[in-house]
Amino acid sequence: MVFFFWGYIDDADKNDQLAGLEYIDDIYPPYKKQEILSCVTPSYMSQQRDITDRMRGILIDWLYIIKVHYKFELMEETLYLTVNLVDRFLSRRTVVRKNLQLVGITITAMLLACKYEEVTVPIVNDFIVISDEAYTSMRS
Repeated sequence: MVFFFWGYIDDADKNDQLAGLEYIDDIYPPYKKQEILSCVTPSYMSQQRDITDRMRGILIDWLYIIKVHYKFELMEETLYLTVNLVDRFLSRRTVVRKNLQLVGITITAMLLACKYEEVTVPIVNDFIVISDEAYTSMRS
């Protein structure tokens, strides 16, 4: 059983035979192991030469992800997955400043997150319009 500070996560389902609680101890460990292996190191931004932690914060907080997320009325999980994808991408690739917006709101992050989490997915042209047409569909 997985225990959180408020109790076991599956307490609400303990009387539900269809919940499959007897398999929980077999299901969670591989997910926990994979989560540890796929985490981004906290110092990953130090490898970026042209962008800073502050720029990444602006990308996440200010306009591109939260504004886009709000405008398209996306699920919270989509926002979390988008931020995760941005961080994982930035931890593996060096990005120049002029392409940071492109990384933040097009194919690399939000479109992938939308395809995973959303029922209806915004199209590339929607992202071009919301970025004040700073990019073309050919470039994204």
